[in-house]
Amino acid sequence: MSDLDTHERFLRVVSQLTAAVSNTRLYSLDHPYVEQYADAAYTELRDLLRWTRPFTFFLVGDSLVIKDRPLVGGGQFVEKFVSMLQDKGVERVTFDDGLTKSELLDFITGLAAKGDVSVRSSLRIRLGKVELRLTEERKRKAEGDHAGEEGAETCQEPVVHGELELDRIRELYHTVERRKKMDVRGVDAIVRRFITGFLWNINPIRLLASVKSAHEYTFTHAVNVGILTLIQARNLGYTGRRLHEIGIASMLHDVGKIFVPEDILSKPGRLTPEERVVIETHTVKGGRYLMTLPNIPKIAVIAALEHHRKYDGTGYPHLTQNWRPNIVGQLIAIADVFDALRSTRSYSPAKPLGEIMQIFSKERGVAFHPMLVDSFVRLIGPSPLQASQMN
Repeated sequence: MSDLDTHERFLRVVSQLTAAVSNTRLYSLDHPYVEQYADAAYTELRDLLRWTRPFTFFLVGDSLVIKDRPLVGGGQFVEKFVSMLQDKGVERVTFDDGLTKSELLDFITGLAAKGDVSVRSSLRIRLGKVELRLTEERKRKAEGDHAGEEGAETCQEPVVHGELELDRIRELYHTVERRKKMDVRGVDAIVRRFITGFLWNINPIRLLASVKSAHEYTFTHAVNVGILTLIQARNLGYTGRRLHEIGIASMLHDVGKIFVPEDILSKPGRLTPEERVVIETHTVKGGRYLMTLPNIPKIAVIAALEHHRKYDGTGYPHLTQNWRPNIVGQLIAIADVFDALRSTRSYSPAKPLGEIMQIFSKERGVAFHPMLVDSFVRLIGPSPLQASQMN
């Protein structure tokens, strides 16, 4: 499919969606006009997703951007669609393969709703905010060759931020909490977007989401560990399918915590020995749960089991003496500890970066593989000595 054909298809999707939302505001959802435009929008989206999946509309100012280009030529349909998204505070819409008609109808209904009613993400329609940031290369161009030219444009691009995926991870973990099978395709899609959406040359701390409440910690932590592990793995040379599987493993490393009572997970203060035993079961429970899922990478099971095992063989769960730790489990362990230390939890305040780096230096060769932790510290930024001076 040529770029021109793709652009025309995007325009048709927007025009049908706009018409469907406009008519939903006037009529009921089962009105023939609404059904007509909703069916047309669904057909266009489904056909387009066969060629390009997933795809994302970004709001940049009053422009609708797709594949780094503004969508032009749609006239009032594009303008109205932009206005609809702005009214609901939506700056990013991603449509993914497998989209269902009911998901699309929920999206249309949400955009059409009056007042403060929000639009909710679903498995294959994900909503979020856009953070605008100049890449280093484009900064140089803006400040170099074109610096001082009258009317020169500074190019900006949408950047996928870890916080945008929090709702999706929460939904997946709640599926497990309801004792239902997680759809691994949802994790696949998140990892794929992370890999293609990162600015790999910036400090990973700038991509991490913030914990808004104690109840959100498990989900936010899963996103952040995914970010930190993917960046470590890519820095070590992992690419392609192997990198993708490492991303899945990191996102699901803590899934066993869903089987731990909330009053233990969120308990302020020190756990009792009995409570500690319960919380330490999450590694085995997570590994067992993942083994029941179809199409789950084996490394995800191993990582769920191993991420609290230390480099010197201590930690939990207790395994046979000749057990050889997997490098992915060790990468996740580093990311897991770093994000835990930098986050405010129910029983512990966030630690400053300098103190965290001192802990990593002390645990080098004990809790963490020395070469892997050295590589991680270089990615994060300051050396342990430099970090200690930041406090």
